[in-house]
Amino acid sequence: MRLLTQIFCLALLLLSNALWAASVWKVSKDGQHFYLAGTVHVLSKSDYPLPTAYDTAFNASSHLLFETDLNVLTSPAGLTKMMLQNTYTDGKTLEQVLSAGVYQQLKAYATERNMPIAAISRFKPGFATMMLAMVEMKRIGAAETGVDLHYMQLGQQQGKGIAGLETMDEHLAVLDGMNQLDPDLTISSTLNDMHKVESQLADMKQAWRSGDTAKLEQLFIGDLKQIPQLYEILLVNRNHAWMEQLKALSSEQHVTMVLVGALHLAGDDGLLKLLQQQGYLLSQLTE
Repeated sequence: MRLLTQIFCLALLLLSNALWAASVWKVSKDGQHFYLAGTVHVLSKSDYPLPTAYDTAFNASSHLLFETDLNVLTSPAGLTKMMLQNTYTDGKTLEQVLSAGVYQQLKAYATERNMPIAAISRFKPGFATMMLAMVEMKRIGAAETGVDLHYMQLGQQQGKGIAGLETMDEHLAVLDGMNQLDPDLTISSTLNDMHKVESQLADMKQAWRSGDTAKLEQLFIGDLKQIPQLYEILLVNRNHAWMEQLKALSSEQHVTMVLVGALHLAGDDGLLKLLQQQGYLLSQLTE
């Protein structure tokens, strides 16, 4: 089991100029349509420009619908709430929560990356692993603006309607799911797999960029299913909740571009399969 996969699902749950399909679909029913686009939350400079299918959907839409409103999540109030929720406030530290061996492993990694252990010692385990993954992604140059923020900024500049599928509290509750795992397993598995970050991120981005949801399922969904509770929290429950809002788009008079993490599109519990089951016609856009 690769716990780092779960980190990608959150930091996601992460080529060529050939004519490829992209992770963008036109979703149609009853004479109405919207666009559904899979995203990666952290990219490198080399990942831009994005496949042209993204701009095609963006330019054809007057409204944008994200997993959550990033303006709210990244506001001072939102960031404060996220930090409080994921920080021990009772005096605990990771040294007290982890076994001695795992804590020493964490200290050694922090030293190797020139990161003071105090910078993460009060974070809860799940959030600490996300911070570790972000440090590693930054080290390999994968810390540029992701697809979500890129289009939110463009949407604001052009006056498009912007909304979220989840409230800030609902989104933060999902992040807290990582904190419910066994602390030693969460930290040690992540550290043991940290050397795979670059190759796993490259595989994920190639599958995302080409719209290969079967490859995304093969790479990540299987591992995620090994922790059924987390699989339900991260993907299944959210996808089913979002379906109610997606179905409502069929009655709107404007066109909406929906942007969610690419893993939400893959597998039997993915949005693409759920939409097909509801009678929607899916047409994958090309670059």
